[in-house]
Amino acid sequence: MAIRPRAVLPGATVGIVAPASPVQLPWLEAGEAELRRVGLVPRRSRNLLKRSGYTAGSAGERTEDFLELLDDEEVSAIFGARGGYGCLDLLSRIPADRLRQNPKAILGGSDVTALLSLLSGAGIVSFHGPMVAQQIARGPSRWDAEETLGLLRARESGFALPWRDAETLHPGRAEGVLRGGCLSILAALAGTPFATSFRGAIAVLEDISVKPYQIERMLTQLALAGLLDGVRGIVFGRMPGCTQHPEQGYTTAELLARLSERFEVPAVFGFATGHTDEARCRTVPFEVRVRMDADGLTLLEGAVE
Repeated sequence: MAIRPRAVLPGATVGIVAPASPVQLPWLEAGEAELRRVGLVPRRSRNLLKRSGYTAGSAGERTEDFLELLDDEEVSAIFGARGGYGCLDLLSRIPADRLRQNPKAILGGSDVTALLSLLSGAGIVSFHGPMVAQQIARGPSRWDAEETLGLLRARESGFALPWRDAETLHPGRAEGVLRGGCLSILAALAGTPFATSFRGAIAVLEDISVKPYQIERMLTQLALAGLLDGVRGIVFGRMPGCTQHPEQGYTTAELLARLSERFEVPAVFGFATGHTDEARCRTVPFEVRVRMDADGLTLLEGAVE
């Protein structure tokens, strides 16, 4: 069983870190206000508003912020402010033992997928979902606060994540731990010590504004690297903007159905986690064992303790 972080209870202090691209202050303030609305207390990391080109400060400053929040006993969880680029710079700077010594609920998506992969490799539960200066900043219409907070407090099995408007590509039933995130980042990690293996796992794969042939190339790369060997199910996100042109002659669902057919596992398309266009961003817990069936995902163990 994976190492589970402590539950994020009402009134908990949540650290905000920008491990990738710079944060715009108005969006950050809007996200902080939304966290307060749902009963959490935001705390900014020390270098949160720094900028160094296209990253939020140097790799050293971003690593320092993450580790300071990790070690702060008053901080119950760490939420990513936004994605962009930069988390890969941190991977070799964050010791796995330090993550295990004080596990905390880490929430984020997009480029933060790299940090979630690091946590998966360390055997620690993490959470793929909305970020403070992005979906959370846009308020209740853009993130599912009730579901997110429910998962961050789900100590027992049975928590359900229904498909809602997701579309079945290949029917079936499977069990396995959830792993995944942004497909572009997962492909970038292939061939490194931080790559995510989906053996025995249900893969959550999503992205934004990549062409259909790029989706196929990245899935093929993961397959050729052996990272999709033994995958038990695939949950695709909404994939906004992932089209060639308006007259391409096929839908994204048809493309993903064809590409996932080779794995001979259950697959769905349109689960709104990560990049979600206008849909409310949902949260999924990585390294937690779940059942995948016609109704959705059901936790077979608690996500937190």
